[in-house]
Amino acid sequence: MKKLSNRIRTGVLASLVVTSIVTIALVLRSERKILWEDLNHNGETLSQTLAAGCVEPLLSNNFPELETFVEEASKDSAHVCYIKVTQNGDDRNALVASYGEEPAQEDPGNAQYFKALVQIKDQGGPKATLGYVEVWLSTERLEKLLEASTWRLLLGAALTFVLLAVVLGKVLRRSVLDPVGDLSIHASRIGSGDLESPIEPTTEDELGNLALTMDKMRNNLKESYAKVAREMKEKTEALLVAQQADKVKSQFLANMSHEIRTPINGVLGCLELALSSEEPGAAGNEEFLAEAKTCAGSLLTLVEDILDIARIESRSMSFELSPINPLAALSKLEGQWRERASRKGLDLDLHLRPELDLMVYTAPAEFQRLLENVVDNAIKFTDQGRVGIEAGGSEGGEPAMMTIRVCDTGVGIPPEKLEEIFLPFTQNDISSTRKFGGAGLGLSVSRQFARLLGGDISVSSQVDEGSTFTISLPLDSRQYRQDQPVARSVTTG
Repeated sequence: MKKLSNRIRTGVLASLVVTSIVTIALVLRSERKILWEDLNHNGETLSQTLAAGCVEPLLSNNFPELETFVEEASKDSAHVCYIKVTQNGDDRNALVASYGEEPAQEDPGNAQYFKALVQIKDQGGPKATLGYVEVWLSTERLEKLLEASTWRLLLGAALTFVLLAVVLGKVLRRSVLDPVGDLSIHASRIGSGDLESPIEPTTEDELGNLALTMDKMRNNLKESYAKVAREMKEKTEALLVAQQADKVKSQFLANMSHEIRTPINGVLGCLELALSSEEPGAAGNEEFLAEAKTCAGSLLTLVEDILDIARIESRSMSFELSPINPLAALSKLEGQWRERASRKGLDLDLHLRPELDLMVYTAPAEFQRLLENVVDNAIKFTDQGRVGIEAGGSEGGEPAMMTIRVCDTGVGIPPEKLEEIFLPFTQNDISSTRKFGGAGLGLSVSRQFARLLGGDISVSSQVDEGSTFTISLPLDSRQYRQDQPVARSVTTG
């Protein structure tokens, strides 16, 4: 089949290429000759016309009129690039009128030169030469026309290729495609599992040999089909076992997270009671108790983040959507943020725009969690300067959104790390000597919360200059959550 089709294609395409090349060359040569003849005719006509019109101005030495005449005559031809008129004198010719810019003598470039004598004939006497008219016509337009002709010819050649491709397709159909079609039918039967129908060759060329080869392949497939079916059954059983093990693992993670949170809550309760008693003990014990409370709180946050990651990955995240006032929620969190910032000697600026003084439908707990994670992250990675929080509504667009920007003057993030910081268990600095601790879950959980509510979190940053995290959330997450095809537990308050 390959040799037969190649013979047909090679013969037709070779003839087409040779014919196209010869035709294009001949047509372009003829086109160039015609255009040059037209340019020369225009140049001779224009120079002779100018020479006839310059007689009277040269006789009267009316050079302003001559200048005007030359300029008006040049406007009638799009090819004119330079015209000059000289008057015969006693010693040499004097330039009396010109138009355009004279081409360089050593390199005239794309210009064709024409010259005509300005003569007058006395009655009964010889012609007297008053001067000369010299004209340079640009050949750029001629070259552009030739270029356009070339493109037209190439287009014609392409259409010819298409036409011959159609003819070639018909030839190939009779000699190649029909036999191949029969083989394709047999191949489809084999692909559908019909290994009983034999394949008989319909030609005595390469396609016939291919039919015999396919029949041998059919027999080999028939022999190995039972073996493949047995192996597939074994693989399927192994896959079911692996899926069950994964389900058990996820359930184990959820159970263990719950079991760990229960004693941690107990530790926190005891520590809070000890710290709030009237006789908490020695000053050193108060410091130890406070540190224990901080560590337990950090451990609880870590376990909650791990549990959220597991729920999100298992597509079982549960949200309770209810109306809240964003300004009130942010104002409530302002105090604890200022306290954390002041402990590090940082300034904290909170700017709330009045357009957010309304009720929005979102998940209050997750809304607070993602805000706390982003702001705490900004305070954590800032040693000096300030942390700024600005909240407002975005203009235009559907659905209506609220935007919260958290800016800091901290260490910043390299460009290649801007997306990695949102991956679970990922931090900007992962070395063993890193300055800032943490499991790297806060930003990942926050972005997942934002996206599950119909928004997102983005970041822009420069190293050693700080970062800006932008939180975008819809004013009403109910419609977004209803449009999600996945099965999640969502209730609306």
